[in-house]
Amino acid sequence: MRIPGLSILNTSVLLTFLFSSAHSDPKAVPGYHYTGAWQPSRISAGEGITELDVKIGKFLNLPKEQLARVIFNVNSKFPGSEPWAFWAVGDMTGLTPAHQGLTDEQHEAYLTFMDKQGVRVFLEIFPFKEKNTDVLKEIDHWLGKFRHHPSVAGFGIDLEYYRKASDADAQAWDERIKSHNSGYRMFLRHYNADFMPPTYRGKGDLIFVDFASEATVEDLSKGFAAWANRFAPAACAFQIGYPADEDGMNGSKEMGWWKLKDPVRDWGNMILSQINNPGQELGLIWVTARSGKPYHKNWDLTRKF
Repeated sequence: MRIPGLSILNTSVLLTFLFSSAHSDPKAVPGYHYTGAWQPSRISAGEGITELDVKIGKFLNLPKEQLARVIFNVNSKFPGSEPWAFWAVGDMTGLTPAHQGLTDEQHEAYLTFMDKQGVRVFLEIFPFKEKNTDVLKEIDHWLGKFRHHPSVAGFGIDLEYYRKASDADAQAWDERIKSHNSGYRMFLRHYNADFMPPTYRGKGDLIFVDFASEATVEDLSKGFAAWANRFAPAACAFQIGYPADEDGMNGSKEMGWWKLKDPVRDWGNMILSQINNPGQELGLIWVTARSGKPYHKNWDLTRKF
């Protein structure tokens, strides 16, 4: 299986405003504050695939212009939200599927392009328990390289290959990230809520990301909403649209997100309809940029809609 660079003060003001506004208006409904895509994107496998390591698709390093189009095609589904991206850096060779990622020179060129596009970027790493990854060292390394880019708004840590984040871990990572820029925010990502720090919330600007996959759209949506409701009022985000969920887990094209009329918008709204706190700060990241299925060839977020 598996916000952006507002200052801390402005974030607190925004959250206070949203919370008070939502509770003063009985008709207020949840909405996304940030929407966009993942770098790298993915392309899904062909028809009728059930072997998970194939079904989860392959990573794509799209040209920077196409990547921006994916981000803004997703963002356009939720008017009023800001465009953002989760941006993988560092060692990805141990991931499933393995991926080489971008070179430092490519990162520079891509981030310079995103600077001009107004996209808020969260650099992210994938620490490995078996390699005893030094997360603090990785934070310093990557923010030291790219913090000069105005598009960089924070730093994310994927916990899937690592371990549960203790309160002490989260505090140390958060403080190290903010030592590079006090306005930076941290996200932590896993599909199991127990991997999140039990009580640490820092300055109230942490983002808890759920990237559950490999189930029906309906069941995943319930899980995402439960995640947000558990961590409210903390900010939460959902990483959805994985290749494994495009069709059924049994390879059936009779189910999956491809069946939705407008997958990004419809699935995103399905989650929102189950959120309890209208004032909660929410984000959405979409994964599959292109479909490899013969019956879904028109799914290509790199083209202009």
